[in-house]
Amino acid sequence: MTDEIKKQIIIYLIEDDTSQRESIESLLAFKGYLVKSFRNANDFLKLNNIHRPSVLITDIHLPGQSGVDLHSELLKHSIDFPVIFISGESTIQQTINAMKQGAFEFLVKPFDINDLVIAIEKACNFELKRLSLNELIKRLSPREKEVYNYLIQGFNNNELTEKMNISIPTVKQYKSEVMGKLGINSLSQLIDLSH
Repeated sequence: MTDEIKKQIIIYLIEDDTSQRESIESLLAFKGYLVKSFRNANDFLKLNNIHRPSVLITDIHLPGQSGVDLHSELLKHSIDFPVIFISGESTIQQTINAMKQGAFEFLVKPFDINDLVIAIEKACNFELKRLSLNELIKRLSPREKEVYNYLIQGFNNNELTEKMNISIPTVKQYKSEVMGKLGINSLSQLIDLSH
């Protein structure tokens, strides 16, 4: 990942252990990332505007609101960026909840710092691809968006004709236009990209 791309992305770090927070923050700054760190979820939630693209790294155990609860709250407000959880003492249930909510990665303390850097790079790439896809989707017509939504649910041509009350040639035309505008060649690429 180039330094230019790194400068577009903000890494939000929430860690209540001061030495751990400062250590991660300085390492990521050294690697060229822009980092904003916080002691707890409440401090993070005081931000007026959460920058995108961004990645959130949060401890599960925080004073006040847990990292999992914070992630849940963000999702309720349609703030859905990659979240990397770090924890030294999470319960199995917390881990399950984090993964069910769509945690991007889960690292157990003490973790290898290279594992964190690899997770961040993957999360950044994922975030950039998703934002790019969202911009491309905005360019689709309402009918094309409808086709796109059915396609990512796995609908085949016959199901699309029934659902949308259009002919097979029209379905094929819409599919071709959707995939062309999104810059993809196959249905499998479309489904991978949407996930």
